[in-house]
Amino acid sequence: MKSILNEFEADWAAMPQADKSKIQQLKNKTILISGQNIARCLCYALLYQNDVKKLGAKVIFFGEPDGFYSEVRKRGDISFIDYNSLSEIKNVDHIIHTGLCCEDISPSGFCAEIKAINALSNVCAKNNAMAIYLSDSRVYGSHGGIKIYSENEYADVSTQAAPKAEASYLRAAENLWHCAQKQYGFDLTVLRTGIVFGACSGLKTHLDDLFDAVAKGKPCTLADSDGKLSFVYLTDVFNAVLHALNGLDRNETYNLSGINSTASNRMISAILKDVYGERAKITLSDTEGSAYCAINSNKLSFYGCEPQIKLETALELCVMSKTENPSAMSLPNTHDGRLDSIQSVLLAFMLEFDKICKKHDIKYFLGGGTLLGAIRHRGFIPWDDDADMMMLREDYDKFCKIAASELPPGMTFQSSKTDKSCYYEFAKLRLDDTVFATKFAKEHRHMHNGIAFDIFCHDKTANSALGRKLHMGMTIFTRALVFNKWNKRETDNGNKIQTVFTNFCVKLFPLRFSLWMRDKTISFFKRKKNAKYLYDGMGRNVYNGCFPADCLDEVIYADFEGKKLPVPKKYDEYLRFLYGDYMELAPLSTRLGCHEIELCDIGKFFNARLF
Repeated sequence: MKSILNEFEADWAAMPQADKSKIQQLKNKTILISGQNIARCLCYALLYQNDVKKLGAKVIFFGEPDGFYSEVRKRGDISFIDYNSLSEIKNVDHIIHTGLCCEDISPSGFCAEIKAINALSNVCAKNNAMAIYLSDSRVYGSHGGIKIYSENEYADVSTQAAPKAEASYLRAAENLWHCAQKQYGFDLTVLRTGIVFGACSGLKTHLDDLFDAVAKGKPCTLADSDGKLSFVYLTDVFNAVLHALNGLDRNETYNLSGINSTASNRMISAILKDVYGERAKITLSDTEGSAYCAINSNKLSFYGCEPQIKLETALELCVMSKTENPSAMSLPNTHDGRLDSIQSVLLAFMLEFDKICKKHDIKYFLGGGTLLGAIRHRGFIPWDDDADMMMLREDYDKFCKIAASELPPGMTFQSSKTDKSCYYEFAKLRLDDTVFATKFAKEHRHMHNGIAFDIFCHDKTANSALGRKLHMGMTIFTRALVFNKWNKRETDNGNKIQTVFTNFCVKLFPLRFSLWMRDKTISFFKRKKNAKYLYDGMGRNVYNGCFPADCLDEVIYADFEGKKLPVPKKYDEYLRFLYGDYMELAPLSTRLGCHEIELCDIGKFFNARLF
C-alpha cells in the first residue's frame, strides 16, 4: 500500500495515532465493510495494516470496486461482493457500515441505504457478527446556533425542510439497525461523527473551496456564522472504530469529534489566517447555514477512546493536500512559533556538552531522533523539539561526576541524585529560567522543568539469550516500581498475576529502595568483559531488545546544523535496529513535535537565533 497511496492517504491509512493493541486484535479476522468514501478509506487502512503489522486480516467490501485503485483490486486480502453473493458470506467476525455518514443524502440514496441495512443485518444474524454503524451529527436535526448535542438529545424534525429531512433519513436508518439488532440479537455500536475531514479521501465538506483557495493564495468566501459545528479527522474515525470493535461497551451510541474541534466558521477562518497569514484571503458573508451541528463527544472519551487530532492539524493537512507541491509547504511552527528558538537553544546545549566531553576525553554519540535527524536531515528533524545524547557506562558515569562543576552559568545538570524530586532513569541538562513541561512533568512542579536534552547510557547485558531476556525483564519490572510509586499509579500490564505482584511491590518498597534496585539492575553487567550486546535500559528502546556492542565501538562525525558532531560509525545498523526503514518520513499528522507541551516559557530565548 505504501507504493500505491500518496503521502496524505498513507498518513490516515497508517493510523499512527491509533491504539496499537487494538489493531493487533484484528489479527486473522474477517471484516465486511460497506459504504462509500469512509468505507473505501477504511479498507485501505486495514490493507495497510496487513502490510505493516502482518495482521492477516481478510477484508470484504460490499459494493462496487470501481472507486478503488486497480492495484488494490488485485490484492489477495480483499474481495468485492454484491447483493447476489452477500447472503453466501460465512465466518464474518465484524461488519462495519459507513452508509450515509458525511455523504449527500437523496431519496434514492436513502432507499438504497435501507436495502443495504436489511441485507447486512441478515449477515450479522447468520454469522453472529458484531456490527458498527457510522452516522453523523445531522441526525440531531436543526440546531439552535450554539447548542451542542449529546447522544440522547434531539432537535425538532417535524417539517420537511432540507436539513430536517436529512435528520429524518438518518434517524430512520439508525432505527432500522436497532430493530434488526433486537430481532436477531447481534451486538451493534453506533458512532455519530462530526463533519469528517480526510486529505485526499474523496470526502466532501463545505470547506473544500476554502482549502483550495488558501492553498493557492486566492480570495474566498465563507459563511459568517457563530453557530458551531463539530469536526473530526479520518484517523480519529478509524481509531474510534477500533475501540468499538475491542473495548467500548457494545449496544451503545457514541458521538465522535476531534480535539478542540467544535468551532464556528469564524473560528475556522481565524485559525487559517493565524497559520497562513496573507495566503488566507477569507471574506465572511451571509450564506445559508449547515445541516450539521455541534456534538458532545465526552461519552466516547469517558469510555476510554480519546481523540488524537486537533482541528488545526486537520485543517493544515487538508490545505496541504490541495497544493501543487505539498512538500514545499511546511507544517506550522509548533509551540506557538517557538520551535526555531527551541532548536537553536538545544544546539547551544549540544555544543557546550561537546566541549565538556572533549575536555575530559568522554566518548558520546548523538542518539535517538537526534541521530536520525543528523543522518536524514543533516540537523534537527524539522518538527522535533528535543535532543538526545547516548554514552557507554564508563563515559556516562564519568560525565555525571564532572557535569555540575563544568556547566556554564544558567545550565543545570539533573539526575535522581542531584534533584530530589526527579526519578528519571537518565540524566538531563536543563536551561534555568525556562519552562518546558509535558502533562507528565506538570504533575511534578518541584522538579526542574526547564528546556532540556536527555543523556542516555547504553549498558552491557548478558551474552546468552536467556540472560538477556531475564535482564531486560528485570529492568522493565524495576522501572515500573519507580515510575508507578513516583506517580502514584496502578500497574496494569495485561497479565493478572504480574500486575498484582508489581502493585504489591510498589506499595511494599520505599521509593529510594526501588530507585537503588532499578539503577543496580540497569548497570548489573557494567564490569562484564567481552560483552557482545548492549541495550537501552534507560529509554523507551528497552522494548526493542539488545543490539551488537560493536555498533557503538567507533565514532565518526556528521553534519548537524552546520556543525560536526559525533555519530556511531555503524549508524546504519543501529538506526535500523531502532526504526527499521529510518529514511522513510513519519506520517504527516505526527510531524508536530514528539511531546505534548502544556507549559512553555523560554524567557529571554524567545525569538533567539543563537546560530
